[in-house]
Order: sequence, then structure tokens, then C-alpha cells
Amino acid sequence: MSKLEKQHSRNSSLSYLALRQVLGVLGLAMPLLIWIFNGFELKSSISHYYYSPSSVIFTGFMITFGVFLIFYPGREDETDCISDNWITTIGGFGAILTAFIPTAYCSACPKPLHYSIELTDFCGTTQLTTQYMHNNQILGAMHLCCAALFLILMGYMSYARFTKGNTSPKMKIFYKCCAFMVWTPLLILGLEFLFDVEWTHCDVYICECISIGSFGLAWLVKGKTFQSIGFE
Repeated sequence: MSKLEKQHSRNSSLSYLALRQVLGVLGLAMPLLIWIFNGFELKSSISHYYYSPSSVIFTGFMITFGVFLIFYPGREDETDCISDNWITTIGGFGAILTAFIPTAYCSACPKPLHYSIELTDFCGTTQLTTQYMHNNQILGAMHLCCAALFLILMGYMSYARFTKGNTSPKMKIFYKCCAFMVWTPLLILGLEFLFDVEWTHCDVYICECISIGSFGLAWLVKGKTFQSIGFE
């Protein structure tokens, strides 16, 4: 291999790690930033921050997740039934659709929403429509399915894909623990919805924070961010 080829390989490897690190930082930062930009006011779920001053943060992060995952150059192994690229691409589209199809504003109220404001400026009065709002149960269910698909696949990446290759036994345990920390909150929420129970007003938000944060931590470690302290 020539010197130029070696340099190109090194730069590609660095870009690969940087992409993982960015995804990890986004996962850890998102729950915190939407809370801060909403004036430290908690919502019932991360998705409900769409209807808040943190709307741009929520949609921007979800779309960024999606774009980065779609273009993520995953490892290819002929023995695998499905490649990393397929998993991350499907998960990426799930993230983007989660942003484009918002959750129902108030699922307990079946009435349709028509929300608009009038803006008076130097050119007169103009009717503007603000954020798209809805109470449609079908759209709400689609949003939920897309969000769940995104997180389930991110858990699968940590459990089944990050443990491949030259990963040490202790790191395999770590990645599998991260996967269960992604999946377990989703299971808890599923049981809550099934049995119609709620421990706190913020159950969904707390579980989503744990799930997204665990996904972010797994990607951050996989990007060798903490290599100097033995996490590699």
C-alpha cells in the first residue's frame, strides 16, 4: 500500500469514528437541550416538545439523526443476513418520519385542531399558520411506530453489530447493556399503554431520555471517544 493510500485509509477511519461520535453526542444532548430551550419546563414526552419553543431542536435533531444514519457506512459481512447499511438506513428514515409526522397534540381530545395567528407588520395583516398541529389518532400511531422503529434498531445495532469484530469481551457486555437500556424503557412504556397505567406525568419523557441517552452513549463509545480510559 502506497503512502497516499495509507493516508486516505487513515482519513476515512477518522471520518468513520467522527460520524459515530456525532451521533453519540446528539443522542446525549437532545433530551437536555429540548428541556433547556423550553425554559426548563418538562413535557409529558420528548415528542410533545414539538409543540413548544423547543420545536426546532426536536425536529432538527431527529432529521439530523436520520440523515447521518442513512449515510452511515456500516460494516459489511457476507455472513450477515442484513447489513449495517440496511439497519441504519431504515432507522434513519424512521427518525426523519418521526420529525415529519408529529405526535397528537392531545390524544385524549378527538376534536380537530385549527391553530393559526395573525401577524401585523408594515405590510398589513397576514394570516400565518404556525406549527402543524393535529389530534389525529392514525397520525399519532404512525409517529409512535416510527419512533419505536428508530430506537429498536439502534438498540439492535448496539447489541448485535457493535459486538462484532475485535470487540473485547468486556466491551461486548457494555454494548449489550446499552442495548437493553434502549429496549427496556420501551417495554415499560408498552406495558403502561397496554394496562393503562401511569406512575408520573413524565413517565414517557423519562423512559425516552434513558433510551435515547443509552443509544447515544453506545455510539459515543464505539467512536473511541473514551479510548484513553479503556473504553474501546
